[in-house]
Amino acid sequence: MRARQFISVAGLALLVSACTDFYSVVPRDVLKTAGNLSVVSTALTMGTDKTLTDHLVSFRTGKDCSTVRVEQSRTYCKEDEPNPVPTVHCYPSIGDVTCYAQANPARQPDERIGGQP
Repeated sequence: MRARQFISVAGLALLVSACTDFYSVVPRDVLKTAGNLSVVSTALTMGTDKTLTDHLVSFRTGKDCSTVRVEQSRTYCKEDEPNPVPTVHCYPSIGDVTCYAQANPARQPDERIGGQP
């Protein structure tokens, strides 16, 4: 119930603020602090690829999280990214081991090195 009241009051305040001069409603010190915070946040994002919120989430979770990673179509936290095991088929050759991305049809499966099926 309190959340509904808060949202109603905040929405009404937002609507009423559109009818008046914004700078007369909000004190200059608050605007100055908000402006400085946005400059710091922008510089932080440019320097570390993380927003201020990302730094807080990373600190709290112990993971490397970044909104920039999400914009690059990756997971939010680096540790949550799937790390598939590459499928490699290795066979002994004269004095060396040769590996292929696909199984060599000319070789028998029991000749593989590494025990991968």
